Amino acid sequence: MNPSRAFRAGAAVGVVTFLIGCGANNPPTAPGAAALLREPTARGSTSNEESVAYQVNAEHTGAVKRGLRLPLKVLWSADPDGSKPVGYPIVANGIVVVAAASDLIGIDASSGNRLWKQSSPSGYAWVGAAYDNGTIFAIPTQTSGSAYVQMYAFDERTGALLWSAPAPGQPFFSSPPTASNGAVYTGGGGIGGTVYAFDESAGALKWTASVDGGDDSSPAVTSKGVYVSYDCPQTYDFKPSNGKQLWHFQGYCHGGGGSTPVLYRGLLFVGDSSTLAGYNGLILTAKAGKVVGGFNSYYMPAFSGKLGYFTPSSYYGTTQLEARKVPSMALDWKVTLNSDGYVTPPLVAGKIVYIVTAGGFLLGYDAKSGKQEAQITLGNGGSYRGFVVGLGYGSNELIVPNGQYLIAVQGS
Repeated sequence: MNPSRAFRAGAAVGVVTFLIGCGANNPPTAPGAAALLREPTARGSTSNEESVAYQVNAEHTGAVKRGLRLPLKVLWSADPDGSKPVGYPIVANGIVVVAAASDLIGIDASSGNRLWKQSSPSGYAWVGAAYDNGTIFAIPTQTSGSAYVQMYAFDERTGALLWSAPAPGQPFFSSPPTASNGAVYTGGGGIGGTVYAFDESAGALKWTASVDGGDDSSPAVTSKGVYVSYDCPQTYDFKPSNGKQLWHFQGYCHGGGGSTPVLYRGLLFVGDSSTLAGYNGLILTAKAGKVVGGFNSYYMPAFSGKLGYFTPSSYYGTTQLEARKVPSMALDWKVTLNSDGYVTPPLVAGKIVYIVTAGGFLLGYDAKSGKQEAQITLGNGGSYRGFVVGLGYGSNELIVPNGQYLIAVQGS
């Protein structure tokens, strides 16, 4: 991974210089202070305590308020689809849904037993899934022949197909969908780039918008904006109801790839930056796309309270976890692994920050002090599924992808 091109849909961020006089189309020039605008969190019908989208919620903040009582214990471990590596878990209403190559699997959260399976009609892998209003939404990476890629909606409990709808104009999809406030959003690329919005109940294509990119950016969604970010970065905000472009941060190059934006307290954290020397991400205001800072991190950050949790990057990965104050980005605490490395973004559950290591451990750190409070041995599960890595939370469990296995971890 090129360290100057940060967190794709699941890799990158962390750090720290705030700037003034930086318009959306002007390169930042000098450090200073900035007044930061706040944007309210979207109020949808999905639970704030379950992983209903990539990195937990529609804003991708990677945090839930409810925690697990320590010490932790493994509730179950399952190989849901015959040695196929699994991706990011969606957890809602006692059901875990995970993509395992070309199969989408529904699993009982209490037992780990498989409830249903839906194979991709195209035969290509599912990108990932999202949940809202009793429905699972998923899209495959590409299609066969000349047919358009389709967005699919499935019943969460039975896996029955509710509808499918074409996503015309693009051949490749690598952005996990996000469902919120009655619509499901994703992006596709290959011939320029396109952002799509579908009606959740009927599958009708509500609107499309052209973008410079189209890859690896699960939309961040509130009632006021749909945010996506692509290489360099090329970052956009669209009106959820009709796709009208509200602003565009014009990056300084063009190319493939992108990053899932993280929206927190009116700030948008995006990767793949070539704008600020020494940083692999930018901090923009969500209201206007103004640059107010930069940061470094290998995986997506998580946010809770006044702190953000980052994994400062190196060429090969990351051995550090940092907590930084928001919005000042001042360092609060830092931990460093001596002979291991982190392989997922952090997830905050209650007062503990959880993260998985390459050595096969789930570690938990006190969110305020950085003191290690928990450790579970997961075993060597093998490689993770590309950019859609991360921990899920729901049904009072942590759901941990570990290669071909899903592991449910419960409090005592």
